Amino acid sequence: MRAFTVMKAVLFALAALPAPAAAEQRSTVRTDAEKKVDKEVDDAYRAATRGGPATAAKVDPWGKVRPADADKKPK
Repeated sequence: MRAFTVMKAVLFALAALPAPAAAEQRSTVRTDAEKKVDKEVDDAYRAATRGGPATAAKVDPWGKVRPADADKKPK
């Protein structure tokens, strides 16, 4: 039983050690071509999510439900 406890402690100590530094380091340097592609993707995303000039007109989703007299407000 004592050997099992010692092995358990050793395995826990090994698991707590940090990973090797070589495995954690990744290259974060982006080439100009990659930056250009990223910018194109970002621009396309913004254009798709924010809409273009075609959606600039006001839209009334309840326009067909309201009576015609609702447009004229009495003063």
